[in-house]
Amino acid sequence: MTSLYIHIPFCEKKCFYCSFVVSVGQKHRMDEYLDCLELESKKFSGEKIETIYWGGGTPSLLNIEQIGRLMKILHKAFDTSAVREITIEANPESIDLDKAKVLKSLGFSRVSLGIQTFQDQTLKYLGRCHDRKKAFEAFQLLRKAGHDNVNVDFMYAFPNQTEKEINQDLEEMAALKSEHVSLYTLTIEQNSRFFVQKVCPPSDSAQADYYEMVALFLEKAGYLQYEVSNFAKEGFQSLHNINYWQGGNYIGLGVGAHSHGRGKRSWNVSRFKDYLSKVKAGQDPMEGYEILAKDKRMKEKILFGLRMNQGVDLKQIESEFQTSFGKDFLLKIEDLLQAGFLYRENGSTKVTSRGRLVLDELCQRLI
Repeated sequence: MTSLYIHIPFCEKKCFYCSFVVSVGQKHRMDEYLDCLELESKKFSGEKIETIYWGGGTPSLLNIEQIGRLMKILHKAFDTSAVREITIEANPESIDLDKAKVLKSLGFSRVSLGIQTFQDQTLKYLGRCHDRKKAFEAFQLLRKAGHDNVNVDFMYAFPNQTEKEINQDLEEMAALKSEHVSLYTLTIEQNSRFFVQKVCPPSDSAQADYYEMVALFLEKAGYLQYEVSNFAKEGFQSLHNINYWQGGNYIGLGVGAHSHGRGKRSWNVSRFKDYLSKVKAGQDPMEGYEILAKDKRMKEKILFGLRMNQGVDLKQIESEFQTSFGKDFLLKIEDLLQAGFLYRENGSTKVTSRGRLVLDELCQRLI
């Protein structure tokens, strides 16, 4: 299975989670960017893809004509006959009824709505351009337009956030009855305004407690956890993300986009200006690549696979790569099993609820 990821680096203003963002003040460059995406897509001409994901900044900021144009570009460049899922990320302030209807008519089968929280003060603190009222309104507009597969991005464990506020957010989110929920915590990147302001998130133990609380709430609300940070109603798991976590092939188009296939990982230049100049000059915008050795590919398949509730079948991976895991690696697995961080079920190695709380540390130990 091969997935296609389109990075659209436009946003109303640079938020805490956006990278490579071109502000809305440069909307005149959107058409220029689409020109370059069309040129870049030609090097993958005829590739068969099964999922398409529009992400990055706020792809829904593109106007109706631009969205339609980009969709035509993709259908022309790629073999889309087997596409099973098309997702677009959207912020509430960028959704109106006309756009919601156009997205449906163009074949978008999934919308990921960046609500984050229903606390107006927190949204303002995060630099978001919507408020609680707009979040509800955008969701209802999507429903009115016929979208029946909507993901809600939900954040928790903000600095100074109380358990009561988390529960209020959860109750309001549950009232939406979305098909999917993705969990996030505030990531404080170096040189970001939160880093400069010396913002301190809750302690690791507090975040672990909040995580367990949120996961339990979602389970009771009818959401099945299928990955450490993702929950879905039955049949609404993200096919695009599952392909990524299973180590599948994917093609990335646009500034800073990553690709992976046949043991090779590559990435495009991360500066918007550099991307435009390279593509316009007929050059490949790829900034670098690495050929993944067999043992690294095997370990990555395990590390990503452990994020998923179905776990990993070690014997199946050995068969796939026609080699065996080293003794040291298997001993590490056994130690984590004995310590209660992993368990075996029906031939698969899985992470326990306790292990999920320290999953990054487990992965580091296995590496």
